[in-house]
Amino acid sequence: MKLRQLAIGGLAAVAAVASACVAPAPGGGGGPTYTDGPCPDSSGVTVVVDFTADLSDEQLVRCAIGPQESGLAALLAIGLAINTNAANAEPGTVCTLEGLPVEGYPYCWLTDGYWSYWRAPSTAGAWDFAPTGPSDGPLVEGTVEGWAWAQGFVSDGPRLGPDGDPLQ
Repeated sequence: MKLRQLAIGGLAAVAAVASACVAPAPGGGGGPTYTDGPCPDSSGVTVVVDFTADLSDEQLVRCAIGPQESGLAALLAIGLAINTNAANAEPGTVCTLEGLPVEGYPYCWLTDGYWSYWRAPSTAGAWDFAPTGPSDGPLVEGTVEGWAWAQGFVSDGPRLGPDGDPLQ
């Protein structure tokens, strides 16, 4: 009987150690890492992604909850897959988002376009082309990150403003 109790206790200890080795969910604590729409106040980093008419023609606005280490971390926090079909993409860069463009690397960057990266100081601000890459950070809560596919290497930024409203 004691041997059985020791075995059960040993298995419980192994399970506890194993669970401590599991990586935490993005954003920490295992709770949600984003909400739909712009961030209220300074509760996180708003991310605007414009897949443009050349890709899926979708646009999304999500709030990456809390502080974000970088633009890449914010994209992951809002649930987007980065470079899944771009095995040769340079680490710390964005070649594909959600598998778009489907051609992957080298189509993105070298052949026919790239993901242009934009920033705004707040949802009430205006887009500026990002002066640094998406792996730089940390990002200040209340700021906005923008992404737009630049077909033919030409982009005026996302078709949505930093507040998520369509631009005129």
